[in-house]
Formats: sequence, structure tokens, C-alpha cells
Amino acid sequence: MLEIHLFVNPLGMRCFRCENDVLRVDHELNTKINYQFVPLFNMQTIDDTLQLYHLNQHSLQVRQVVAKTLFQVILDYKAALFQGRKRGRRYLLHLQNAIIQNDVSYSLSLVKQAARDSHLDLEMFLEDRQSKLARHAFHEDQQVAAELGVNQTATAVVFDTDQTDYGFLIPQFDYETLIQMFYENRLSRGQNAKQFIAQFHHPTLKIIQK
Repeated sequence: MLEIHLFVNPLGMRCFRCENDVLRVDHELNTKINYQFVPLFNMQTIDDTLQLYHLNQHSLQVRQVVAKTLFQVILDYKAALFQGRKRGRRYLLHLQNAIIQNDVSYSLSLVKQAARDSHLDLEMFLEDRQSKLARHAFHEDQQVAAELGVNQTATAVVFDTDQTDYGFLIPQFDYETLIQMFYENRLSRGQNAKQFIAQFHHPTLKIIQK
């Protein structure tokens, strides 16, 4: 089985677009794909968010609001994940659809609606999003990113679960490339995880040891 950990900006477009692509490839390939989104919080993601939403990058007040919002969105996502990975991803995608596609401002009412649409236990979720446990999960993600040297979104860490000693860190990873590779017959239906990973050999590929 293939494990893909994709580091994302939860207010960006990338993980909003990629879930359907992953599901398409998942049922086409012999290799099962297990994936998760890992939110990244640093100066780069704050700058990217300011730029993405055409906000004043020179205003300290605006920057602080964006940082606070981004941080709370991540805590919300971690809280949703406590009720299951699929529900957590569904929550994030509902939230992104409202913010990115429908231009709805982030607010508590939006958070509650996304939680309901994702079939979360609302009372538990509202408690967890303010909990020390959610903050601990947030810090764990950032620590993992730091240990792997990940400081930019759209970076994937890919593991073949049959060979867990090594993983591959792939900068600027996107599922559109994966889809294209499949339909150009560079990926076969009988391909295993090791063969899949080999497709990503390029000069920026780094090998990491667990």
C-alpha cells in the first residue's frame, strides 16, 4: 500500500482539488493509496494566504488576522480528525468549498455548518477545537515537518508500506501529474507501490530514512 502525506495550506486550493483525483487513481491502480493532508503553518503559508486572497501583505494587523485564522482553521481540522480521518478530510473540504468556491468568510457559523455537513458530533467538535489535545496535534505536525525539512506546501512524503525503512520526499507534488501519468500509460493497473514511487525520480528527489 502507498502512504502519501501531503503538506498543505488548509486555506489553499491544492487539497481542495486533489481528493477526487486521488479517488480516481485509487480505484484504477492495483496499489491501494492511503493519504492524509498535513497542514503547514509558517511564514510562507501566511504569505501565500495573503497573496491568494489579495490582502495587504504590508499590514501587520492583516497579517496577524490571517495568522490567527489559519491557526484556528488547522485546530478545527485536527479536531474533526479526532472523529475519523474520512470525516476530518470531509470537514476540511466542506470548509474550503465555502471559503474558496463560494467566497464565504470564515466564522463560527460556517465552522458549525461544515461540521454538520460532515456528520461530526457538533458538541464534541466544538469542545475539541479549543482543546490542548488539538494544539498538541498541531505542534506534532509542525515538528514532523521540521524534522523532514518541509517548509513549503505541495510537498509530499511517500512511503511504500511494504518497505517502511525509506520514504521519498517530493517537492511540488501534485495529483494532476499523477493523473496525467496514468492516462499516458506510464502507470499500469498492475503496478505495485515500489514501481509507482520509481516514477518520481528527478533531480529534486530526496531520500529520507525513518
